[in-house]
Amino acid sequence: MKVKIFSIFFAVFFLFLTVGGNFTTAYAAFSPSFEIYSEGVYMVNTDTDIVVVSKNADKRLYPASTTKIMTCLVALENIKDFEAFVSVPYDCFNEFYGENPNYRGVSNAAIEPLQSNVTYEDCLYALMLPSGCEAANILAYNIGGSIEHFIQMMNDTAAKIGCKNTHFANAHGLFNENNYSTAYDMYLITRYAIDNYPGFMRICDTYEYEMPANKANPNGYSITHTNELMKKTSTYYYEGAHGIKTGSINKYYHMKDGKYDTSEFEYGSRALVTTAERGGYNYLLVTLGAPYYNEDGSVTDDILSFKDHVNLYDWAFDEFEYTQIIGKNEQIMAFPVEKGEDADSVGVVTTEDFYTLMPKSLDKSAVQQIKPEISTLTAPVEKGKSVGDLELRLNGETLTKIPLVTEREIALDAVASYREKIGNFLKAPATIAAGAALVVLVTALIVLRVVNKRRARKAAELSRRRKIQMNKPYGNINGYSGKNRRR
Repeated sequence: MKVKIFSIFFAVFFLFLTVGGNFTTAYAAFSPSFEIYSEGVYMVNTDTDIVVVSKNADKRLYPASTTKIMTCLVALENIKDFEAFVSVPYDCFNEFYGENPNYRGVSNAAIEPLQSNVTYEDCLYALMLPSGCEAANILAYNIGGSIEHFIQMMNDTAAKIGCKNTHFANAHGLFNENNYSTAYDMYLITRYAIDNYPGFMRICDTYEYEMPANKANPNGYSITHTNELMKKTSTYYYEGAHGIKTGSINKYYHMKDGKYDTSEFEYGSRALVTTAERGGYNYLLVTLGAPYYNEDGSVTDDILSFKDHVNLYDWAFDEFEYTQIIGKNEQIMAFPVEKGEDADSVGVVTTEDFYTLMPKSLDKSAVQQIKPEISTLTAPVEKGKSVGDLELRLNGETLTKIPLVTEREIALDAVASYREKIGNFLKAPATIAAGAALVVLVTALIVLRVVNKRRARKAAELSRRRKIQMNKPYGNINGYSGKNRRR
């Protein structure tokens, strides 16, 4: 039988839970060295919400009397006075004496019809310890106004919690094809009850309870829990186990041609929901579909639901331990820095611790570190500047992402800054355009000046020549004198 064992990794060690942390989920497959008999399994470390075992967790199976966990939850949500007396009409018993063979010979808490001294609290213990089916109907009748309406309240609550593959057809869990759930959904229901109603575990973890007197028991009587892991004289006793609910149906009878045929049946199964604690490690385990019979039709020598829980708890407590993968302020890498006054790089560190539940045989180096791409920072760089995330992976699955920040401040180098500003100014398009225009203007001025100088020289030369010509004396030209020219 192939079983998938998953580890969901978290961001804080149990001893550090009081200071908070980053809880995340991821999966890494492990395999126990023993057979798991139950068809559906879901096991969680409740200190950290780490799933350590998941087998057919979303497969619809018959929950049997673990259905009563939801019955108890809805009751706790709606009971106003636990010491108030309940009505115990025959309507709460009639179906156990009808034609449906699935509803005959059921587990009960010896409550009698019309008994007037039974309280809501009595019914809750009668429901969860000896698995009293009449107690389930009594609670449903008194809280819901009718058993049918209470069943609708159960389904509404399942939807509110987030159950996707659960439907309840009764309050006690006796076989009905429309009464089904999954190991995962039953975990959600149980965890919701534990987290929101402290009275839930107080009831479920009680081994023995005194019921009020009735005609058959005029001095009162004791009821005890059906979970053998809590019974010290049982071969299945498990130190540290607490509650919660057993479930078993030995045979499933189906309708055929509008009636039940008791000559044909389907072999039933066992279910079990428990918690266990050892050495500061806490687990919640749900198993559904443990075989009631062997393949040859004989009843199994062991109660396989109990055996699965003992084996899985032993395995989890022995196999797993809290391991630190990353420490807070641990330097992961360095980023280059431009224009830094006293450094050209800055260290990048983690902002939190990261612990996870890992098999003792698995080295933490198996966890892969995916670092952010290196990018150049420009001074000034403040201490604690966010620069991305460190992603931790195992077997290709992301465990968590831890924010990374700069470990110190890097001041700006003023000289380098001014040099860059000047360089940037000179490289700016506007500066280049202005420079080009200035060059053109200067060139034009130079050309104009040259032209003007040439014109000035020509004008001066002409002026000089005129002056020379004007200062030259008149002489005899071609036999004529100046005087002869006058009249």
